[in-house]
Amino acid sequence: LGSRGWEGDYRTMLDLCSHGANACFVTGDFDSMNELIDEVLSKDIDTKEKYRVSDIKVKSFYSAGKFNESIDAALDFNRQLGLPTPQKKPASTFTIIREFIRVKRLLKNKTAEDIANLPELDDELYKMGERMNEHLATSVYLVEPTMLPLVIFQSVTTSLKHGLNSSSSPAFARLGMLLCGPFGKPHEGLEMATAAELILERPGMRSSTSNTIFVTQSFCYHWTSPLQDTIAPLLKGYQVGLELGDNDRACYCLVGRMYYLFF
Repeated sequence: LGSRGWEGDYRTMLDLCSHGANACFVTGDFDSMNELIDEVLSKDIDTKEKYRVSDIKVKSFYSAGKFNESIDAALDFNRQLGLPTPQKKPASTFTIIREFIRVKRLLKNKTAEDIANLPELDDELYKMGERMNEHLATSVYLVEPTMLPLVIFQSVTTSLKHGLNSSSSPAFARLGMLLCGPFGKPHEGLEMATAAELILERPGMRSSTSNTIFVTQSFCYHWTSPLQDTIAPLLKGYQVGLELGDNDRACYCLVGRMYYLFF
């Protein structure tokens, strides 16, 4: 396409750079990946057009152990989309409880089946934001844990108000984790874990299978069921993750399974 490729065939150049960056990320060629990402990000195009390379950028920072940079990149992208975005700072107990009450009001008395039968999200902007929140949840858990509830509540709120997407299942799984652990409501938490697994059964929701299984089996079900019951599901999470190319979450499942085999 030459040096004037963007002017001559913008769509092809965008696809080539985006797919090329992903290929470089998967093969570990981070220098070439960054060149292709920067090529797209430097262009004066709609923020939504930059989603694919922004997604790769966030994942690459996380894979390299640069969790703060991953958080910054995800937050910055969501701000550019104009979506509600938490501040990168410790959250107070008051703020966490306030946002939890708001989520409880939205949930009302919904069962797992009610949640799983919500309409599908059809707004691409919110889908992009939810995917970034899925990445955020993993990184803030390691860097600034008090931010995690706010990210979870934001994702659950989007699903309840605007519809379900592939990032909804890990969002409800993490809500279950909070309810089972810090909030001391294991039975309510298990209901959210069940909702997360039911969401996975819907068409087009399978991409977050490993992430969801890791959270539900590692943080939810052991509160009321024998720990040994997590062994087989975690192996399934590992296998599905490899099939889908979600290697990070697949390995999380494998490590969790290894730990629990000792007991």
